[in-house]
Amino acid sequence: MKMIIVEGNIGAGKTTLTKNLAKIINAKLFLEPVETNPYLQKYYDDPKTYALPMQFFLMSTRYDMHRQGIEHTWRTGQTCIFDRSIFGDYVFAKKNWLDGNMSDLDFHNYNQMRRVMFKTLMTPHLTIFLKNDPKVTYKNIVSRSRDCENKIPLEYLQGLHDLYQELIVEMQKIGSVVIEIDWNEFKPLDYVLDQIKEHLPSLESMSIYPQIVKNNKDFMFKMPEHFASL
Repeated sequence: MKMIIVEGNIGAGKTTLTKNLAKIINAKLFLEPVETNPYLQKYYDDPKTYALPMQFFLMSTRYDMHRQGIEHTWRTGQTCIFDRSIFGDYVFAKKNWLDGNMSDLDFHNYNQMRRVMFKTLMTPHLTIFLKNDPKVTYKNIVSRSRDCENKIPLEYLQGLHDLYQELIVEMQKIGSVVIEIDWNEFKPLDYVLDQIKEHLPSLESMSIYPQIVKNNKDFMFKMPEHFASL
């Protein structure tokens, strides 16, 4: 049993990868709460007002999902895989603080709550980071045409990209195996599986067999018309 998180910038293509990995390794899937986020549109319209309540909503939602994953894994032995996680939530919180959308006190309280939550959480065995050029993610966001995202500037994506480098270091420090994959273009799933097995050979026990992928063209990544990831 393993816990896997998939992280990356807005529009990187995390959901596409996460869904396909879940199918091929028979993992329990936990998706980013995009459709159920009551603050998203309001945040993009007025970030200074809604940054803090949205961050607490997302952090608490992701905490609950992570706890569900821990319970499911221990109860069933099945691997869990997350499309973004409570760990990556920090990237967006810090960006809001740096942009002045959260005060020093707000960010301090966020971090205090984060530390309390982390005392009861399992460190992910594997962190897959999809590394995109911010210009590529910007193009992806424009392509998927979400109304709430039409105001996202390239500079914001560059800032998130830089902060993700800090997250990678943090995940390594707490003991998660980190795999960085160049995702400026989607890769075949067997390539991703080879990267996983190279860094975490024990995952071979989860029915990851390259021949399955090579015989199933449905699992070859193609650029979708509308990305599902945040």
